[in-house]
Amino acid sequence: MKKNTISKNLLQAGMTLSDRRYRVDELLGDNGLTVSYKGYDTFRKKTVVIKELFPQQIMQRNQDQDHKVECKKLSDEELFRSMKEHMIQRAKKLIRLYPVEGIANVLTYLEERETVYVIEEYVEGQSLEELLFKRHSAKFLPEDLMQYLAPVMDTLAKIHANGMFHGAVYPDNILILKDRQVILTSCTDPMEDVAAPQLSGIAARKDAYSPVELFVPEAKRGSSTDIFEVSAILYRYVTGEPLPVYYDRVNEETVATAPTEMMTRVMEFQSEAIMKGVGVYDFERYETIQQLKEALCPADVDYESLNSDLGVARNFAKEPFAYRQQKKAKRNYFLLIGAILLVTVIVLGPGLTQVGKGIMIDHFYKKFLDEDLPGQFQMMMELSEKERSLYTNDYTNLDESLTDEEKSEQAEIKYYDFQLGKYVTHDKFDTNRSAYEYMKIDYREDEVWIRYFSPAENIQMTINLNPVEENKYEIITISVSQSGSQNEKRDYISYKK
Repeated sequence: MKKNTISKNLLQAGMTLSDRRYRVDELLGDNGLTVSYKGYDTFRKKTVVIKELFPQQIMQRNQDQDHKVECKKLSDEELFRSMKEHMIQRAKKLIRLYPVEGIANVLTYLEERETVYVIEEYVEGQSLEELLFKRHSAKFLPEDLMQYLAPVMDTLAKIHANGMFHGAVYPDNILILKDRQVILTSCTDPMEDVAAPQLSGIAARKDAYSPVELFVPEAKRGSSTDIFEVSAILYRYVTGEPLPVYYDRVNEETVATAPTEMMTRVMEFQSEAIMKGVGVYDFERYETIQQLKEALCPADVDYESLNSDLGVARNFAKEPFAYRQQKKAKRNYFLLIGAILLVTVIVLGPGLTQVGKGIMIDHFYKKFLDEDLPGQFQMMMELSEKERSLYTNDYTNLDESLTDEEKSEQAEIKYYDFQLGKYVTHDKFDTNRSAYEYMKIDYREDEVWIRYFSPAENIQMTINLNPVEENKYEIITISVSQSGSQNEKRDYISYKK
């Protein structure tokens, strides 16, 4: 009953491509345009990334025909054809340039299952977003950020020189490897088509980092798009605030405040460079990524000397009066919030306890699904009486003369609803929905009954709490598929109390 991490409409672990050369192992991510799988090249004996063009808003998979994809509407076929062409063009150009320093290189591409697959190098690292979050700082110096973004800019310059653009230069697409090498991923996603109305709301486009041309179908997209996105990353981590979204800036409902006006440690020329880079329209921005880099890091600036001379100001050792007043007001604000929280804890203690229990219950059931059979058995065997009452329908302390129905009523039978993340009672248990996922655990004197309900399958597991032999326990699992076929399986677990 281990939960499958790949949804049924995607390629499943163990499936292969290119006459069984490339094997799908696990899901890495889905951005609405492409689905990335961790895979294995059985010929070269190495781990790879398999990137599948599968925009699920307009496509579906025919599981009866080797998982081929097809458009949900005939009217979307032209858009999908364009996406395939752009993905293949990107892959071909990057293959010709191989190896390109600073990206997850493209090894080959395939046309199978009526779509396109790109095989890329597998790189393992920490995203720039994760790295900066762990620094526990709201604002960074541009020089600190440039140690990661300068290599990205150099890589983008090579890509731009070959008539390409990236289009999704976001913090989670920039990986920092253990040797501090910076790698840009998602270079083959067909961002030329991302503004199509049929693809609204996809994760491949991020409001705080994406320029207006990624949302307007007829707009020009190119190297200027990447310039905006790199500048938006700088803005976000220099100011501690995301750039206002494009539609507010286009309508002039919101004006992006310059970093120098936001109590940041940014020099005037750096602030000007960032603001030019995030110009609303492409003609307001730099013409090349190299110009942005030079504007941020002029060759004639001695940063070590400058930081030494201006270190006091840049580190707020001598604070302007307005800043001191703002900090004082903020301190008083947090003192007030602390007092309110203290009163809240006293008054709402019981409610907070319920919230805590809800978190514990959610963690327990998700952990149970993720465990293998021996792990699930051990979890059941090691439940204390208090834990049984929290996580299960505990019938062990009920009057044995009662019928099962009477016991269920007395124990107020409860099902865990994975979609709601909480228990529901029997009257709220609904398997008529198109999507549902429930689990019910009944703990009895000699057995544990576990029932799992979903549209795909119903599973009933019975754990015998009395050993069939010394330290050997029996588990009976009955699976009923969507078609109604039933399969019974018996397992034996060795366990010593």
